[in-house]
Amino acid sequence: MPYVLGIDIGAGTTKAAVSRRADGTGPGWGPAQPVTLGARSRTVGSNLAMTPEGDVVPADLLRPPAEGVGGYLHRVGDSLPMLFGGDYFPAHGLVAAMARWVVDRVWQQFDEPPERIALAYPSGWGNGRLHLLHSALGEADLAQTALVTRARAVVESHQAAGRVPPAGGLLLAYRIGGSTCEVTLAVPHGPGRLELLGSAELDEISGFDVDDAAPADARAVIQSTVDLALHTVHSCGASPSDLSAVLIAGGSGAVYPYVSDLLSAAFPVPVLRDPDPEMTVAAGAALAVRPQVRRPAPPPGAAPGVPMPAELPARAEMPGVGMLPTDSWPEIAPAGGAAARPTRPPVAVATMPAGGR
Repeated sequence: MPYVLGIDIGAGTTKAAVSRRADGTGPGWGPAQPVTLGARSRTVGSNLAMTPEGDVVPADLLRPPAEGVGGYLHRVGDSLPMLFGGDYFPAHGLVAAMARWVVDRVWQQFDEPPERIALAYPSGWGNGRLHLLHSALGEADLAQTALVTRARAVVESHQAAGRVPPAGGLLLAYRIGGSTCEVTLAVPHGPGRLELLGSAELDEISGFDVDDAAPADARAVIQSTVDLALHTVHSCGASPSDLSAVLIAGGSGAVYPYVSDLLSAAFPVPVLRDPDPEMTVAAGAALAVRPQVRRPAPPPGAAPGVPMPAELPARAEMPGVGMLPTDSWPEIAPAGGAAARPTRPPVAVATMPAGGR
């Protein structure tokens, strides 16, 4: 049954979700569902290791588990390469390697490739890092992967569940991960269109700092992220009461009570989260690339219609990658179909000399 795939590579774990065509052939698509990536878990550690055979795999799947290399997502754009497998590789190449592994893992489970793939990335990234990542994805045979901001993925998830409307109102997307917290102020302008007004990321504290902390310490950790959210809203010329809702994503069960309480105290608007916030970004990425029903051509002389779904420019998806109408993208599946599935991730990322910049 055809499906689209969303990937969320975090500092600690990587998640994936799929949306499947409702009846196998019709235009409708079902809700996003998590995919099992680990040996006993739906998530897998983001640290990468290389086997003696040259395969690139998550380090915690090796026996015995290997330490692996992590932190590559936030090194994208860094001129210094990372030591991996006895050689030096650019950080964007390691992001592409993890994405390639996830695609093949899901391909093996569903016995067919995804029709489309979306990879979520930090909402504050600019075109420079996006071009690097797109180039690396091309080397990993994933050139048609859509790059979707995490903020858009969060909004897509909540819109699909009917918690927020497809257009109108200011939304604050709040994502807390294993090593960072990201807040983004956005305005939805209809299906598939999201204007990003401002985004900020705090990498000094994280959900890891809350899991085993005393209540007072945990509240202090989360308060700094709420302060960042307030600063981001004010820096965009808005006030907390101007928001329509605050949307929560990421984190563990230990984090939510503090996050919900402190955000509700700071913002006099609904504070919403998915029943499964750990998967919100991966699910929203998959939902963002579901094929849209084609609009009929307007009759001669008719007024221009609403543009096809696309992210608004500048601080959103890279032109030519994530801003293309979703029903114009070529399919991911190779001509050979499921039988052509690779036996291992065919990642071929050019090495860089240790002193290269």
